[in-house]
Amino acid sequence: MKKKMKVGLVVVVVIVAIMMLSSYAGALSPEEIRDMVLNNSSEVDAYKFDMNMTIDVLTGNETNVVTALAMGDNGSGVVDIINKSRWMTMRRCMNLSEIMAENTSGNTKGNISEDSSSNMSRTICIEMEMYHINNTMYLGDLGSMLPFDLSLWIKSEMSEQNGTSQDQLGAEMVLLNCSNVTLLEVAEVKGEESYVLKIVPDSEKFWKIMMDQSLMNHPLVGQFEMGKKLQNISVVANQSIMNISMSLWIAKDTKFVMKSVATMEMMTVSPDTEEETRIAMDYEIGFHDYDVPVSIMLPPVVEDAIDIDEILGIDFKAIVGIAFDDILDMLLRENQPNP
Repeated sequence: MKKKMKVGLVVVVVIVAIMMLSSYAGALSPEEIRDMVLNNSSEVDAYKFDMNMTIDVLTGNETNVVTALAMGDNGSGVVDIINKSRWMTMRRCMNLSEIMAENTSGNTKGNISEDSSSNMSRTICIEMEMYHINNTMYLGDLGSMLPFDLSLWIKSEMSEQNGTSQDQLGAEMVLLNCSNVTLLEVAEVKGEESYVLKIVPDSEKFWKIMMDQSLMNHPLVGQFEMGKKLQNISVVANQSIMNISMSLWIAKDTKFVMKSVATMEMMTVSPDTEEETRIAMDYEIGFHDYDVPVSIMLPPVVEDAIDIDEILGIDFKAIVGIAFDDILDMLLRENQPNP
């Protein structure tokens, strides 16, 4: 009897061991998951996305005046990879403040204490729509941000290498491909069981992609003082102190990216002006409707878009009495409360 019990116990132990080994053999490593995601994403023909981003910027120097910019984007779009086209709509709200440095409670999020002395603070929101066909970007309707009533669409040529501004999923794959990966957990996203991968992306590539995704690298943005500062930071990002946290949610069955979440904190000092800039960014994008057929066509009004070079060549001051790079500042200062 005892002999039979021993034999039975051995059999149970062997079965459990086999099950454990089988389970272990079937588990995917983080690197295997990454490779599957990269391979599957390279075969995607189309997808849809929803994104939101917040950027807080604090800049200041020996003048004791700090400029604080808070910007929030919410958007959604469709990408047709086969036909190299994208459509996107986005709402951007901006608040620009000038405050005395001694009245700020400084932190990397750019939050200003309630007792801060603000010379001006006003929020403006802009509704933007964008088409990206082959290597041409059409951006509008930007007339709402000008000091006169005008329906305005602008087109600009994009370089072949600047693909991250057209393909959100492709941008995520660029970061994933050059990152170390760690499997954090398994969680649900929109009812789908997903791997949660923590990735450590290259800081320069991350900054460039975030600038592209937020359209902050667009030539039009560079005409404004704060936009110019942010574009210049991308040149010296490798000399900055940057902390990045980024995670991807990967569907277990399809190995498609379901969601990407990233946070970034950065501090840099201009070698020319010794101006210190602190930036905090939160970014989230969700992907869905993979390989669902889409059709992206330019509406008639967009076909008459004005080339960006023509816009930048216009003497706005001679025509409307205000320089182009002063328009945003004027809008933010308009109707500000008296000190």
